[in-house]
Amino acid sequence: MFKLRYYCQGKGDEGIRKLLVDIEAKYGITYEILDLSKNGAWDNEKDKLVYNNDFKPRVKVLKRRTGLRITKLRSRRARNYFVSNPGTIAIVRDEKIEWYTLGVEEIIKFLKKVLDKGYAFLEKLCKNLDEL
Repeated sequence: MFKLRYYCQGKGDEGIRKLLVDIEAKYGITYEILDLSKNGAWDNEKDKLVYNNDFKPRVKVLKRRTGLRITKLRSRRARNYFVSNPGTIAIVRDEKIEWYTLGVEEIIKFLKKVLDKGYAFLEKLCKNLDEL
């Protein structure tokens, strides 16, 4: 039902990767890790594609659920996309982003709650799906 998607540059954070493995082992919640870099360097085109395809179409849903504007994923000065730096994790259902958070510390807090509470926690974050 749910899948966790970790957007990162290169291999991403090792602690996050370990938590994703532990969550899958404990609850069967699958995950995917999307490297948005090219040869280890930040790739503007990949980030822009992810932003436009995954996040932008869900702007209203994401704003209501997270309280964050998706422009947080962009640099204010350069208008560049920062989906991969410092990292973003999203809850995906039926290939649609339902919720997200960014920053290594926030992602680790989120994943620890998922590891503790499982599906119930994900469902709570994605409540009122049919109403949106």
